[in-house]
Amino acid sequence: MKYFILNQEKQVIEIDGYLKNVKISRQFADFVRREALGEILVEQSNDKPEYLARASKLGFNWEPNADIGHVQYNYKANLMRRLVQDYARQLVHEVGLPVYEVNGANMFSLQHPVVEAYASLFGDRLYQFKSGKSDIVMSYDASYPQFNLASKSPLSHKQLPFAHFSLSDCYRHEQSGEMMLLMRQRRFYMPDIHPYFKDAAEAFAWFPKLQSKIMEAGKEAKREYQVVVEVPSEKVWQEYRHCIEEIPVSLGADVLVNIIEDGQDRYWVVNVDYKIVDKLGQAREIGCIQVDIGNAPRLNIHYIDEDGNAKHPVIIHSAIPGGIERYLYILFDNFEQGLPLWINPVHIRLIPVGGEFVEKCQELVKDLSDLPLRIEIDDRSISVSSKLKRAHQDFVPHKVVIGQQEVVDNYKELKKLAKNLAKEMAGKPFIRREWVAEISRQL
Repeated sequence: MKYFILNQEKQVIEIDGYLKNVKISRQFADFVRREALGEILVEQSNDKPEYLARASKLGFNWEPNADIGHVQYNYKANLMRRLVQDYARQLVHEVGLPVYEVNGANMFSLQHPVVEAYASLFGDRLYQFKSGKSDIVMSYDASYPQFNLASKSPLSHKQLPFAHFSLSDCYRHEQSGEMMLLMRQRRFYMPDIHPYFKDAAEAFAWFPKLQSKIMEAGKEAKREYQVVVEVPSEKVWQEYRHCIEEIPVSLGADVLVNIIEDGQDRYWVVNVDYKIVDKLGQAREIGCIQVDIGNAPRLNIHYIDEDGNAKHPVIIHSAIPGGIERYLYILFDNFEQGLPLWINPVHIRLIPVGGEFVEKCQELVKDLSDLPLRIEIDDRSISVSSKLKRAHQDFVPHKVVIGQQEVVDNYKELKKLAKNLAKEMAGKPFIRREWVAEISRQL
């Protein structure tokens, strides 16, 4: 492998010289040291990572009755997952392409030529089993059904560019020692988008628009993505250099380039990973964009150009904002910065000072039901301080004590808070609370 830096002025810089520059980003420098030089940034520990306790508290745990690598989502965890899925759908529709949301099965026969051809790219990471006389593979990503649809469609140049999009469950037979809750699972959810373009020039022209949505999602999570651009060979680098040089320009940041020199053919000419360096000092891929010139010919996906000739489109593979669980992972890894408001399972917890105010709180929940907020009530017969402590432990961002003074004031502060939070929620995904409001009645 050959690593170097490609900066925003389209200059190639050797890593050693680049790292001596005191003006470069500390986060990017750490990323380069970890990714390219293999340096250990954080001393390894046998202690459980901190994020696990937060994830478990909100209902993300390994499923005890399944194969390793499968997750159990409690009701609040499931809500958070669905919200990120809705966020993914919102982002892909903002790219500007015609987007056709489709879906397919999550298991396929290797006897099908499209499945066999695509599955051959992934080797022992495929999740496979026997069903009668058939060899079955679980969906590695959403490519199988999307590419099946594309190969059977009579595509015209007038329809390009367009994108297939799926929010689907995917399966990868990761090694048991590599399993990591939310970050690396055998079953996970992927918002796969595959735009189809007339040629590589059109694909690279649209590249910044896809990239901007990945970066926007990183900013929403209060994370700064570090970018590594993989190129399959020196030959491909020379052929597509003029396109690749535009990536740091559109990004507004220097990137790490990795030219893979193993002699293997790949279906893509560039693979761009958007990563963070987590609290464990590891570089973790969250989102990606691949420019694929190999799968359309392999799978007989073609369109008719202006002159009536059949041509193969160039396909982009991307996941925006990245794997659903992986996006949740970077939120938990950076938990001290606070979750984005829209993804908090509970926005406000009302804390009545006594039993006589519980009914007032229930009326308030009804009165505020038109707002995009999830509100709970701690109706238990315990002290206010204990209720506040529990709300803090449950990661509830806003706690409002309700007593006689609040009744006299007509709940002025609560209504002001609710109005401001509703404004902050504008334009973000929202799902109403689907469990009972009273803490005493919750599971």
